[in-house]
Amino acid sequence: MAEEYNFEMSIDASDQRGMFDKSKIIARRRMPTLELIHERFCRAVRLTLFNMIRTPIEVQMHMPVVKTYEQFVNEFPERTNINIVGIRPLRGVGCWIIDPGVVYIAVDNMFGGEGRIAPRLGMREYTQTEMRIIRRLVDAFLGDYEKSWKPIHEIKFDFMRQETNFGFAKITSPGEMVLHSKFTIDINGRKGDVDLCIPFWVLEPVKAILYNNMQGFQAEPDEHWSSLLNDQVHEAKVTAVAVLARKQMLLGDVISMSVGEIIPIEILDPITVYVDGLPVIRGQYGVKNGRYSVKIDSIQHPAEFLKSPLENARLGPSMLRGQETGELYESFASKPQTESEETEEDLDSLFDTSDIEKLTPEMLTKEDK
Repeated sequence: MAEEYNFEMSIDASDQRGMFDKSKIIARRRMPTLELIHERFCRAVRLTLFNMIRTPIEVQMHMPVVKTYEQFVNEFPERTNINIVGIRPLRGVGCWIIDPGVVYIAVDNMFGGEGRIAPRLGMREYTQTEMRIIRRLVDAFLGDYEKSWKPIHEIKFDFMRQETNFGFAKITSPGEMVLHSKFTIDINGRKGDVDLCIPFWVLEPVKAILYNNMQGFQAEPDEHWSSLLNDQVHEAKVTAVAVLARKQMLLGDVISMSVGEIIPIEILDPITVYVDGLPVIRGQYGVKNGRYSVKIDSIQHPAEFLKSPLENARLGPSMLRGQETGELYESFASKPQTESEETEEDLDSLFDTSDIEKLTPEMLTKEDK
């Protein structure tokens, strides 16, 4: 006889509501685009604070968390430095909270200290000097955060006022969801936190962007770095090899050769000059001022090699073994070469045709003797 079993699950009413609570589902989702923005913000703040304080600084990003405003407020002491800011063109306000440890260490370094003495974190009021430095720090954070958002969405932060009690800094109702972003700043081994709180409903127009799985965004060009890199590249040393002749031989003939034997060769005309393995120059071989020389007939700009697939090309000396024939170069010979013509005209004044003697086998024999 078959037995019947009845199972009853007792689930609390609060747990049942939590299973379908949209706010908890939102809190568990990652925001890849916002993480990229915060990574860029950390790099910018590190440089900004170093220029301001002149001491080694490290900035660490924590993962953004969505929670209720009440939970956010309960994480801080009763008296806290709260900076209320407006957000344009989004509607609403947010707040930046700077840990007293960051303030005291920054003040110590700005006035000649080294920030090694642990600050006395008490409940005292900030002095006027400390308030001005806090304002400088907040302005620096706002500027860097705006620049970090700029490739994604244009937003502006307007400083409104400072408060020390959350009772006077109510940016939203206690039950509303907020986005809590935390950054840890390490100054000479002393750590402090900087927190940003924005009501989640304020970010509603850009919510789809924040949850988008972006791989990255275009950074602003660094003109100084580009100029420096350009100078360094022009100073790089390359190897130029002019291939005068090539001889195909049987392995047996090579093995049977002895010292004193002569290998007949024919000088290529024109010859190809390989620059780091790429056939860049073609010209005529001769003698000028008693030195072997090459008069340039045509030049292939290195950028052209990047436009065509180099299927068999290998950069470096190993390429000479496979591409000495100039077959790779032939694909560019039919193209108009404006730069080559200009180069040839410029070299004519330095390299006269009358000075060039065509090399013959007899001349080579004479030079060897």
